[in-house]
Amino acid sequence: MFAKIFKRVNTQTFIASFFLCFIFIVFTAYCFFLGKLTQESVIRTFGLSFLLVMSMLLVSLSENKNLNRRFGAIHLLSFPLALLLFNWEEVFDFKKSFILLGLLFSLNIFSSDLKNKEPSGQIFSLGILITGISFYNYYLAFFYVVPLLFFLEPQHRKRKNGILLLASIFLTLQFLMAVSYLTTDNFFYGSTPIVFKNLFNGLNYNVSETPWIITIIISLIISIFYRPKEYKFSVGKNDAHRTFQFMTVWLVISILFRCFNLHIGKGEWLLSFIPSAFFLGLGIEFIKKDKLKDVFIIIIIITSVLFKLHLNNLFSL
Repeated sequence: MFAKIFKRVNTQTFIASFFLCFIFIVFTAYCFFLGKLTQESVIRTFGLSFLLVMSMLLVSLSENKNLNRRFGAIHLLSFPLALLLFNWEEVFDFKKSFILLGLLFSLNIFSSDLKNKEPSGQIFSLGILITGISFYNYYLAFFYVVPLLFFLEPQHRKRKNGILLLASIFLTLQFLMAVSYLTTDNFFYGSTPIVFKNLFNGLNYNVSETPWIITIIISLIISIFYRPKEYKFSVGKNDAHRTFQFMTVWLVISILFRCFNLHIGKGEWLLSFIPSAFFLGLGIEFIKKDKLKDVFIIIIIITSVLFKLHLNNLFSL
């Protein structure tokens, strides 16, 4: 059933993915508001739907630019499934949604097909985007690892690229500081101060996090043992391995954010949602038989639904 629908990237899979997202988001809102869907819950649902659909589209575009591709449709399924596994309580925030979209645009820039060209424009653009999101939370500067990945390739290890990265950081920071001073009389945004935090001081275990912690562990295992060359072959795109690299870095940083409590506000695991959904899709795609895929997907759906209903006292086991 699911395996056949999400076989290729086409209009049918996009429509099916959209309706799955909407149904799962409505169900999550129903659980969160204890069976009472209010005006606030409806607004939150539509906002979350927009963010999730945009996320899926950007991830799909990073893998291929054309429809009717053999690989890529699985992520249009794994994102709705990850939505069921994730605990969205007090998570949705428009500032954080801009950060996620900024990271997704960075993904598309980093994974663009260079066609044997220098990544000068990509490095400059990544410097601007990462500096912009880091202005909200200084610890997001860990994502500067992404443009530095270009320098691991000997053909891109040039002084010009390093100068462009530093220039993009400096110019963007100066602009943001000027805007911040004009609007708030402070040069810096009210972000988290850069201080070392105790290891694992943020891991106050909550039973609602159980499904997501299991998902994180599985995603991390997949990122370690799944071969980037195999992903590149599956997608059939020259620079597809960059998507795998970016998602691996993103997943590791998100785990560090949770362990060291580096996030701002609620949604301790929010940064991990997109990379975990990505690797969950790779895990499902690794299952070769369609019947086994369907069984695995149905088990995820049933288990997640029952867990959310039980957690919010809407169902007794």
